[in-house]
Amino acid sequence: MLRVLGGDTVYLGPEPDLAALHESAVGVTLLTTMVGFAYGASMVGSRGLPATGMVRYSVKWLRMIERILPLMARQIDSGDYRQESGPLELFLDILPGDLEAAEEAKVDAEWLRPMHDLVRRAVAEGHGKHGGAALVELLKLP
Repeated sequence: MLRVLGGDTVYLGPEPDLAALHESAVGVTLLTTMVGFAYGASMVGSRGLPATGMVRYSVKWLRMIERILPLMARQIDSGDYRQESGPLELFLDILPGDLEAAEEAKVDAEWLRPMHDLVRRAVAEGHGKHGGAALVELLKLP
């Protein structure tokens, strides 16, 4: 009955809050993706271009992310953050350009600043050569 009503049902364990935990943990991926797309739409919209024109490129990135997530999960689970993709320090060169482009387009980039700060902190704390999975270490509270 649950499969008929709920679709992709999975037993997560005996603790009653595990479904809510997973929903919250995964839901933030949806929210940040939607904010990112809205931001991108604002950027192209500042030049009079339609958001529909960026969909195919956004989907291309989402497919790449789909391939990266299993690798990131394995790295997080193992604690071994040696990347098979670009190291976090590569992002340091990109960060200022993000803010300059937003300013030029007259688009609010405040939501980017905490992510930029997280990347800078990760590099400062010795994760510059690691992949993005190492960000989990900075998100853990003591």
